[in-house]
Amino acid sequence: FLDQAKGNLSEGAGELCRTALRDLQQPDGVGHGHPYREVPPEGTIGWYHDLVRRLGEHHPDLVPKAETALEAIVGFRDWLHESGMNAPAGIGQENYNWYLANVLYMPFTMEDIGTIGDRELQRSWAFLELERNKNRDLPRLEPAASAEDYQRRIREADEQVRRFIVEEDILTIPEYVGEFGHNVPWIERPGERRNFWEEIQYRDPRPDHVHAVIPGHRFDMLLKEHDTRPIRGPYYDSGRIEGWALYLEEMFLQAGLLDDLPRTKELFYIFQIARAARNRVEVGLHSNEFTIQDAVRHLVERTPMMDDNVARVDAEIYLREPGYGISYQMGKIQIDQLLADRAIQLGDRFNLKEFHDQFLAAGMIPISLIRWQMTGLDDELRHFWYEGED
Repeated sequence: FLDQAKGNLSEGAGELCRTALRDLQQPDGVGHGHPYREVPPEGTIGWYHDLVRRLGEHHPDLVPKAETALEAIVGFRDWLHESGMNAPAGIGQENYNWYLANVLYMPFTMEDIGTIGDRELQRSWAFLELERNKNRDLPRLEPAASAEDYQRRIREADEQVRRFIVEEDILTIPEYVGEFGHNVPWIERPGERRNFWEEIQYRDPRPDHVHAVIPGHRFDMLLKEHDTRPIRGPYYDSGRIEGWALYLEEMFLQAGLLDDLPRTKELFYIFQIARAARNRVEVGLHSNEFTIQDAVRHLVERTPMMDDNVARVDAEIYLREPGYGISYQMGKIQIDQLLADRAIQLGDRFNLKEFHDQFLAAGMIPISLIRWQMTGLDDELRHFWYEGED
């Protein structure tokens, strides 16, 4: 594969090349998908050294193969150093707008996303400061003091969220839904700053719990596992997945989950700020107005508690995967639109639980298609499929 890459990357993007070199040689500081190590290995190459060492302890017959892979990766690193890649990394406005309309079925342009993202960022900051002022005489939330304290907070959060869903008729929890665990592991970082997710989660697990556990990603994916439809069952749409998860954060906040937890409301607004700031970052990267470092600076300057490591990892994802960074905010806005459309259609017959159940039952297809199915409104689809026709 690496030999093929050397032939295929004849016009490699300079920003992606620099990102690859960094990730090959330095830890990401976040640990996405990595096992825990008290001292994280130095990038991908370091993880292969770690693998070779551990294989020597229990699978020595595999060591030669691992060493061959390590040698190939080091050679690829050296080739990248000498490659001189400097092509633009962003796909450009025209390609980006085509991708939004023809692949993601999102009714936005790159310009729309920048403007909407900026407005959402401003709105979220305003709500955060209003909440902080209201809570000014209350004690601040402190991070968990230990792994045991953290686990206790997770259990309390899970119990409250599940109870609230049932008592307030938020949505249906099928009988096969059990325990899910949590999304952010407990890591002690002596002499090192906690990352953004840890700063939030260790104070109160609820923001990430509703987003990534129940009724967010883990709950959502379990429903998907039980979906046997041949097209909708295996289909994934990032706007539907991440839009739903972000929608849940504000939905629970407005529905009253946090009425007795005013300081936790601040954390929810900080999460909103983080997702809003991503929109300008993604369009900046794909219009080639931002470098990765510009993106990191933008996120850190505009998001409370944000650190360079999380900001950089996020920016790398948005550059590699157009449409992913904006899927949170734009997907959430589409769900807001769908809820309003349905409430207007049904009037007094509108029921929030039925709305959520119908939305989830539609599967993980683009939200514009779910809107068409639930409301019969085809104004967005006419634009996607029959542009230029009456």
